[in-house]
Amino acid sequence: MATEESALFQPVGRWCSSTVHACPPETPVDAAARRMRELGISCLVVAEAPEQALGILTDRDLRNRIVADNRLPSTLTAAQIMSTPLVTVGEAEPLHRALYLMARHRIHRLGVTDADGRLIGILSQTDLLRLQRHSPHQLALEIEHTEDFSALAALQRDLQRLVGVLARAGTPIRELVEVIAFLNDALARRVFELTLPDPALQDKLVFLALGSQGRGEQTLATDQDNAFVFADECTPQERVVIAAFGETLTQRLIDLGIPPCPGGIMTRNADWRHSVHQWRTLIHGWLEVPTPAHLMNASMLADLRALAGNAALAAPLRETYYEHAQSDPLTLARMAQNCLRFTVPLGWFGRLQANVPEEGALDLKKAGIFALTDGVRILAIEYQALEGNTFARIERLADLGVLPQAEAAELAAAFAFLSQLRLRAQLDHLAAGQAPRNTLPLSRLGRLERAELKSALETTRRFQKFLKLHFRLDLLRN
Repeated sequence: MATEESALFQPVGRWCSSTVHACPPETPVDAAARRMRELGISCLVVAEAPEQALGILTDRDLRNRIVADNRLPSTLTAAQIMSTPLVTVGEAEPLHRALYLMARHRIHRLGVTDADGRLIGILSQTDLLRLQRHSPHQLALEIEHTEDFSALAALQRDLQRLVGVLARAGTPIRELVEVIAFLNDALARRVFELTLPDPALQDKLVFLALGSQGRGEQTLATDQDNAFVFADECTPQERVVIAAFGETLTQRLIDLGIPPCPGGIMTRNADWRHSVHQWRTLIHGWLEVPTPAHLMNASMLADLRALAGNAALAAPLRETYYEHAQSDPLTLARMAQNCLRFTVPLGWFGRLQANVPEEGALDLKKAGIFALTDGVRILAIEYQALEGNTFARIERLADLGVLPQAEAAELAAAFAFLSQLRLRAQLDHLAAGQAPRNTLPLSRLGRLERAELKSALETTRRFQKFLKLHFRLDLLRN
């Protein structure tokens, strides 16, 4: 019998149901529901022909779009309430790819297609019960439904184990960091929900992820980087409640196993709890007086992403960056100048140099990851393209013509390789019974890996030169 880990390499076609039940798009919803009941199934593919799906009608669609809204099912068609498009995976693709897609799209079912793209089956969460421990979606469901903080702590440990399994299964790093972000978000959101002192605050407050979690590209060596934004009209009494909530939330996350931020970028710190107007004023102040501390704060907050609460409260903060960059172009040049302080550890003739010499190791964040994420973020502010992670930002900048397509591809590949090495280093530390760190001994690299690492670092150094030219940093006075 295959082990759970080896099963992740098996083709999806071995696991999916080969029966596809379908209904035409004009089918009345009540008729579709009766058919689902008669067949004892929880979904119908909506299609003119089973192999050409337009979408999928699920029991969740019936519940959320008919029952919850008190609509009359006989007056609606399957096409009007179906989920579309149907997310699909190839029958020959490995199972870990299907698990990733379910987690990313927060869905319970995937269409399975053959080599010609025809729908030949459905893969459901039920089909994967034997692999529940290795399912990101199942782990997220357990997180979302737990009521106990000690259970959440156990699930946090399961998350780290799952990441190791998926990494060893060869999951591409871009997909893997998105799964990690998906699960870390679920954990943080659930802690927020269980700690929230008053449900009425949901509409007056937003819990933000910042830094790498805000970009959705965390690995394992992560600490807390978060903040609160509350509505300008919050009363003094509500602000007192929010302050106490911020302190409790930080401590709960620490108890869960997520370390505090060494720089204090957490909701328990009053400097990271402000109203919308206060945040806008702070951002302008940071960018107008570009001290190292101000630039670090501005960079951290620029990667904001709403985790829980009223996400609309976060939108004005991102707009503030765009507005300031347009009104004061030197702002971005100062940020780019700060980005160049990360020295790529390549010596004469491209020789790798340890930037943690006492360990003969590379700190991969300082070696190249910081320079890439910072530089791409600065360009994303200039071209109003902050949404998404570093990979998505690179693609958007290429689409806008800011980066040539070939150079964008090299940049994404360099970032992917450095991130892959970083995750490997963290997993090695965990396997040795240590806290995950970003340092990788140079002695652990084979000849081909050294060559690829040099290439990634050379790409990073070229990107820094591009930033220097793009923002004309030679003309910028210190």
